[in-house]
Amino acid sequence: MKQKLDIGRIGEKAAELELLKLGFDVINLNDFRNNYENADLICMNPATGKSVMIQVKTGTTKNIMTGFTSELDGTIPDLEQKVIGPWIFIRTDDKVSYMDYYILSKEETVELIETSNDWYVNKWNRKLSSKPVVGIDIPWLQGLKTEASKPQAVKQYPEYVSSLKETSYNKWEKITSLL
Repeated sequence: MKQKLDIGRIGEKAAELELLKLGFDVINLNDFRNNYENADLICMNPATGKSVMIQVKTGTTKNIMTGFTSELDGTIPDLEQKVIGPWIFIRTDDKVSYMDYYILSKEETVELIETSNDWYVNKWNRKLSSKPVVGIDIPWLQGLKTEASKPQAVKQYPEYVSSLKETSYNKWEKITSLL
């Protein structure tokens, strides 16, 4: 298994290569500064001069961490200011033998993080003892719902229906349309 940091860097490079294949110029901000806070890539269209900052999150499980921590009441301080452009969520395995890309607009990213975290913090029938780290499940990126895995769990929490109306799988146009 590769280290978490390695997986993240590999994901950034993979997203960078996909954007280069689409004909854009790309700068990886983390090549110049370790863990730039609100973006990983700057993607530029040489024909129009337009650019966009992109955050990349890579994970090897069905839940990809966002880097945010929620308050106990479900709020995430400064979320709208910290999401400054589109996000690319990448699902891979420990050997990095494949890459599945899920691309969300800035607005979709904020809404999905807000609604799924509200569901996790406030809709479950339990009390949190510490601030949870916010993750996004792959089915939510596909516009699906989360159902209880065991019949008795239905009593614990209702299903979460993704705020996305369709899958975000390979939706590169959510970035290219900005350029």
